[in-house]
Amino acid sequence: MADMEQVQLVKQGRDAVAKWRDEHPNEVLDLNASYLSYARLHQVDLRGADIRDSDLMGAILVRANLSGCHLNPCHMYRADLRQADLSRSLMNGANLRGANLREANLANTDMDRAVLSDANLTGADLSHANMSRINLTGANLTNANLTGAVLHRAQLTHANLSGAILDGADFYEASFNDAELTETKFAGCIVGYTVFQNCDFSVAEGLDAVRHDAPSTIGLDTLYRSGGKISDLFLRSAGALESIVEFQKSLIGAPVPPGDCFISCSSQDAVFAQSLQTGLQSQGIRCWVFSEDTRGNALVERHSTSDQEEVERWIRPYDRLVVVCSEAGLDTEVVRNDIEQAQGLQQSKDQWLLYIVAPDSSLTGGRGRLGRTIASEHVVFDLSGQAGNTDEYGQELTRLAEALKVTQPRVEGIPKYGESL
Repeated sequence: MADMEQVQLVKQGRDAVAKWRDEHPNEVLDLNASYLSYARLHQVDLRGADIRDSDLMGAILVRANLSGCHLNPCHMYRADLRQADLSRSLMNGANLRGANLREANLANTDMDRAVLSDANLTGADLSHANMSRINLTGANLTNANLTGAVLHRAQLTHANLSGAILDGADFYEASFNDAELTETKFAGCIVGYTVFQNCDFSVAEGLDAVRHDAPSTIGLDTLYRSGGKISDLFLRSAGALESIVEFQKSLIGAPVPPGDCFISCSSQDAVFAQSLQTGLQSQGIRCWVFSEDTRGNALVERHSTSDQEEVERWIRPYDRLVVVCSEAGLDTEVVRNDIEQAQGLQQSKDQWLLYIVAPDSSLTGGRGRLGRTIASEHVVFDLSGQAGNTDEYGQELTRLAEALKVTQPRVEGIPKYGESL
């Protein structure tokens, strides 16, 4: 257990810790299993401290010195570690989900099995770090330095690697899924049994200088998104058949398929949503039903350490979100949360991605304030004729499918997708 006097000392901040270090030059701070959640510790010098099993959720550690610390497996959810020095620290198994590590020094750290999903690692130094089995889902690694880092079995789903330096980085059995690779510098990195799913290699750099230690898997979606612009040498070195190398040439100039689309609905509307999914898929829309029932029970299946984190685990990354706004849907908290989250994403991405479907008259004829607000701020697709499979339903379904294929900035206002019925 932690030395409580030292814990209270650290909470006093930088100057108190600096004075203690002057008076105890050869001692190591014992903060084992301490509670430092939301502590304000700007520029504090904690180098070499034992902080194992501690709670640092939301702690402010901007420009703090944490080099050589034992931080395994600390809970550092949404901690502010901008420009912090974490070099040579032990962070294996630590939870840094949503943490801000912008321009932090993480060189030579041990982050085996650490969770850094949704973390901001822009400009961070990750050189020679052990990042085996790390979770980087949704992490921002723009301009990060991963020179010589080990990322065996790393998860890089929806990670942003724009401008990142990967020279000498080892991605053996790692998984790239919908990763942003604009100007990512692959030259000198190592791959083998690596999975590249739904990635655009046409904007990446240095693919011909990648070292292939074993075959890798390159998805058809990656071939399509790359528009036939993956180098033949990279494909052959990854183990692609010659027929695949020739096939990708036919994709040059082909239209890029729409991104991932999910259909949000209440449990009562699941059957309607499944029928809608079938109709949209027949018109070239890649979509999946994300009903209330698929999300589990937050009170029974809790694997997170905060309510906010649990809610975030329910959110799936998407390019388009169709919301079934029936009377039951508008009364469902999950559906209302999906609408709110999508509106926030529209604001931050400046891209229209929320599409409202009306399976009944709750929006068009209802008296509820929420329904009226949604109808006034969004395009509403009237699909109330689904049960009878009417011509009007077919036409409106086609209008929705065509709308999902179009990208429009949010700043331009409510889109107009043909004439509503």
